[in-house]
Amino acid sequence: MTNQLSPRYPRTSRRLFSHSHSPANTSEFVRGNLRIRRSTLRPGTRVLYVAGEIDLATASLLDLAVQDSEHARAMVVDLSEVGFMGFAGVDVLVRAAERAEGRLHRFAVVVSSRPTERVFGLSDAYARVSCYPRLDTALRAVARRTDL
Repeated sequence: MTNQLSPRYPRTSRRLFSHSHSPANTSEFVRGNLRIRRSTLRPGTRVLYVAGEIDLATASLLDLAVQDSEHARAMVVDLSEVGFMGFAGVDVLVRAAERAEGRLHRFAVVVSSRPTERVFGLSDAYARVSCYPRLDTALRAVARRTDL
């Protein structure tokens, strides 16, 4: 990929918006201090493993990764490796949960790190998003709901 400027985002390199489609069912999204790895564990269930910092500058990448995975009947966003999370990231996840509910899809978030617990606690996100302390618990919850 060349380092040309994107016509839609003139000050941003195209590399920031690119993501590779690796073999099988894994992709990676990277921008600055944020890395999102997408994986399909079983048909219809997508997991986004998020590591780094989610702030105003990187929340759009999280939104892109979530929207790119919304066709799955169940999605889990694992925030256990997030070192900082701002309200822009919470807003992305709340909107994603609302869209999933409107489509009758399942959406869950793993909130286990101190920064994510803090920002979810300061907002009303716990009331609007299905949150779990561990990935295995979240996966079981979305699997139970999709088996109905």
